[in-house]
Amino acid sequence: MMFVIMELKNSTNLLSSPAALIQYSVASINLFNFIAPPNAYYDFENIYSTEQWRKKCAWISDFIQQNQPDIIGFQEVFSPDALKALCQQLGYDYFAVLDEPEVQSDYVYRHPVVALASRYPITEMANVEADQAACQALGLSQFNFSRLPLRATVELPQFGPCDCYVIHLKSKRSGFDKDDLADSGASGAADFISRQVLGRWASSIQRGNEATFLCHQMLIRKHQKHTPFVLMGDFNDKLHSDLLAAFHQNLRVYRNDIDDKKLAGLSEQQLLAELNQFRIYDSYELFKATTKSNTSLALDEFESVKDTDIQLPISRPATHYYGSEGSVLDYILVSSEFDPKQLKNLAHIEQYQTFDRHLVRPDYERDSDSTDHAPVMMTFSLR
Repeated sequence: MMFVIMELKNSTNLLSSPAALIQYSVASINLFNFIAPPNAYYDFENIYSTEQWRKKCAWISDFIQQNQPDIIGFQEVFSPDALKALCQQLGYDYFAVLDEPEVQSDYVYRHPVVALASRYPITEMANVEADQAACQALGLSQFNFSRLPLRATVELPQFGPCDCYVIHLKSKRSGFDKDDLADSGASGAADFISRQVLGRWASSIQRGNEATFLCHQMLIRKHQKHTPFVLMGDFNDKLHSDLLAAFHQNLRVYRNDIDDKKLAGLSEQQLLAELNQFRIYDSYELFKATTKSNTSLALDEFESVKDTDIQLPISRPATHYYGSEGSVLDYILVSSEFDPKQLKNLAHIEQYQTFDRHLVRPDYERDSDSTDHAPVMMTFSLR
């Protein structure tokens, strides 16, 4: 028998939770080459002046002070010590970073790292490595993340431990260096384009593998520890890209594919409920669903409320622009405990925000040394 995974629904009133006032917020920020002078990123000429560095740090500080996230995931960090000091000044006593940027030569750095700052205790931290048995099963003799994902377990009052993952998946830029391919005999435009075609596909394969192996490790840990999780960062692709299929899990499940006797013995409804505990959810989509549910409840309960009185989320703003073309590359995903429809839910998403003013309405004095990504932030309430 074949069936498509579906979500169980219940009639829980989202407005009646006694813990609705207990809220936490999680933000993800690509810092766009956060490196303290006199060090340089990628090239000797890429050094911030004293004023540029001051403005960059001021922009980050202003964003954090204005929005007050409880947990922040950072990408493109070349100077983790400087970032830690900045966060501590803003009241974030807990900071996680394990990887180190690579020194290319002298004071020129490449391969930035990810980091996490928290107002609440970090009880455990680790870089996520791919499972080598899984790599071999997929025919990969060797695999390494382009930037090691970070997992930090944060202890949230009245919520408990939450595994917070910060990622920066491989970009769409060519994954080949100039020496990776032998001379093909072509030159000029033909040589350039042919190398780009292969290099971009190499990057796509890498990004897809990173998403798949990370998801594999996240789900195994959730089974072992039973800890809710949040996954945030720069995915460098649209979430519903085939390369990121691990994160949206549109699975078709056949009964005869299930080897576990206990799982196979469940009724269809029970099986769906069990499988849903290991799905990964887009917090933006959960926010939209919560807003629609609350709207329906208000319209049903209060005759004075009209459709025009309640603002539903508009289309999702882009978080990055290439020329005039915008894309959503930055996401915050969550485990099933954040979905009110699931039986073991602990929280629901109250708000989701994209901070794109510096991209769509930039002010030079304020935004000239900010970032090329829009930070995103979600807020959740305890059930």
